[in-house]
Amino acid sequence: MPRKYWLMLFMAAAVLLFAGNGSLLVTDSVESNYALTAKEMVLSGDWLSPQIYGHYWYDKPIFFYWLTALAYKIFGFTEFASRFFPALFGLGGLALAAWGGSKLDNERSGFCSALVLLSSVEFFLISKSVITDAVLFFFFSATLLFFYLGYRDGKASYWYIMYAAAGFSVLTKGPIGVLLPGLIITLFLLWQRDWRVLKRMHLASGTLLCLAMAVPWYAAMYSLHGSDFINTFFGTHNFLRATVSEHPRDDVFYYYALVNLLALFPWSGLVPWTVYKWQQAGRPKLTEQQRFLLLWALVVFVFFQCMATKYLTYTYPLLFPASLLLGSLLDKQAACVDGGYMFFVGGGLGVLLVVSQQIIASELLFLLPLSLIIGVLLDYIIRLCSGKRAYSIAAMSVVFYIALVFSIAVPFSEQRSAKDLGEMLTVQQVQEIGLYGKYPTSAVFYSSSKIVKLLHEQEVAGYVPKEMSWTGKNVMPYATLEHNPYKMVVVTPSSYNSFVNKQYEQWQVIDADSSWILLRAKKG
Repeated sequence: MPRKYWLMLFMAAAVLLFAGNGSLLVTDSVESNYALTAKEMVLSGDWLSPQIYGHYWYDKPIFFYWLTALAYKIFGFTEFASRFFPALFGLGGLALAAWGGSKLDNERSGFCSALVLLSSVEFFLISKSVITDAVLFFFFSATLLFFYLGYRDGKASYWYIMYAAAGFSVLTKGPIGVLLPGLIITLFLLWQRDWRVLKRMHLASGTLLCLAMAVPWYAAMYSLHGSDFINTFFGTHNFLRATVSEHPRDDVFYYYALVNLLALFPWSGLVPWTVYKWQQAGRPKLTEQQRFLLLWALVVFVFFQCMATKYLTYTYPLLFPASLLLGSLLDKQAACVDGGYMFFVGGGLGVLLVVSQQIIASELLFLLPLSLIIGVLLDYIIRLCSGKRAYSIAAMSVVFYIALVFSIAVPFSEQRSAKDLGEMLTVQQVQEIGLYGKYPTSAVFYSSSKIVKLLHEQEVAGYVPKEMSWTGKNVMPYATLEHNPYKMVVVTPSSYNSFVNKQYEQWQVIDADSSWILLRAKKG
């Protein structure tokens, strides 16, 4: 592959993953939890025990908080800092796919694998989100990629990188970071009927390396917090998540089929095409490498489909083996992406355009159809220069995503964030305030004010955190509405009448915008 192609690939990736990050607000309810926890880590000086609202918080292991806190130390408490390491690890995942595809097949296959990953919808979304998944994706993928390279080539260095990556996976997401790769490896060895490899895997020293990466933090947390840490982290946030659905409406058999149809777009149409061609060819025997990558993707899919709690991001790790498989396919059978396939791609981008218009009214919405026009021109130019339609599909997608950032994602983040409330509280120099309505953690992040959730007395029993219950996630401070101790309260416009009608005191509006009303009790 010409060096200029690689340069253009990573320049496009850097632009996509970092563009607009300083304008994408920290949103509720997921991103703000990570951001506020990392902020409190910096302010408290306690880099060992995660805290939120001043209370210890055992939702996730420490590594992502360390990264985010480090970004805050470097760049300040900004949106760009919040998204810096997810974007950086997105680039790392892309480089790993390019290198892995090159090692498994050839350089052109590695390039195509990186193109598939870069232009996939879910890669773009997660690499710009303040969540753990981009970091986990890198270490999880490295664990299994280096296992297979070690299995194939027998190099000790590959095995040790595998063990180290598994340790960092556990430090990023918890036990799943080693248990799921372990399951995939075990099933692969069963399929291969090859247990002799265990003698070559440096199990003793490698396991010690993995433990050295992960165990010290867990041991320190147990030493400091005892059974409270064990019960909450391993009980509520791991065992309960697997056995009791946090969002029962999503617990349907087709959930991840639909998720991954979108996640792998614009390449998801190649999956049924490949299966059809494979059957048409008489189902030829899969290579060892293909078996491993397919098993990797399928186990991730089935494993999380069997879990009670389902999230859009859980099956994200299967994008790595899918990208390697599709990259190899595009290298060997470039004709699989023809003019007809462009109808699928164009139709999908058109649907995304229509859906985007329904999500939010934006002054920059014209960027989306403009990006499609630019994409058509790029398709013509790239095919003229390289003859590779896959390259033009990737280019079209990246241009569309960049336009999506500024036309949809930025205004959408403004709707899902309470930065305006945080700024309102900062201007009013509010140290502590009651809040009636949906609790916006992002307002705490942006203001550093203590915001206390006001509940009706009859709601308290169902709100107080309990062991092995989803109420264990309710760690924000609260008080009862009937005995409201606050002379300043913030409410939403929709809850204003409900609040004032239940109060004996008279209230006056001291600040307001379209989303929040700041009230002060009248004297006398």
